Amino acid sequence: MLNPYAQGGWSNSRNSYSINNDAWGNYPPPQPSLYGALPSSTLPSQPTILTFRFTSLNSVLNCKVIGSNNQTCFTISTLPQAQASTIFYNQQGKNVASVEWHTHPLVEVHGAVPKQYTSRWIGVAPSKKCRTMEVNCKLYAWVSNSAGMNLVTVGPCQPQLIAQVTHEVNSIQLEITAQAVQDGLLESTVVAAAILYCGRSVK
Repeated sequence: MLNPYAQGGWSNSRNSYSINNDAWGNYPPPQPSLYGALPSSTLPSQPTILTFRFTSLNSVLNCKVIGSNNQTCFTISTLPQAQASTIFYNQQGKNVASVEWHTHPLVEVHGAVPKQYTSRWIGVAPSKKCRTMEVNCKLYAWVSNSAGMNLVTVGPCQPQLIAQVTHEVNSIQLEITAQAVQDGLLESTVVAAAILYCGRSVK
């Protein structure tokens, strides 16, 4: 697992597959930035936030994910063939995830998400208000807002905001809590964001 205190970053095109921007439903209202800002000593209850940026971006499927210390945390690589696979490599050059671009794409995150259809892994919820995502047998939801998408917990308790992807014309940024990284969510969150912002169908 990546060292959560040595990482952070990302960039891409508009997301044509996200849910509409006013679809928060019962979730907490969107934040302009994850929890507003980085935590300070005066706000000990707020989590540590890590920032990652996708760079060298002709396509989000061929780019580098850079940490706050300007180190490459992930390399995303896709061959030019129409149905080629997208491979996600970590800092050590190890293949940690892949997406196979068949008519119905398949996704796998090693040790966290078994191979399955992308439409099942990050499919639209029956309510049409979010996309659900299961990682290590735990359920999460991607909810759209005016700036991008938020990742929140799903369960009997109040949803907790654990990650946020924001985008501009040629820039995408991922903010995620250090606790979520320690819990093994970073790789899955990077993969999900790449799928959602790559401009290809996830059905």
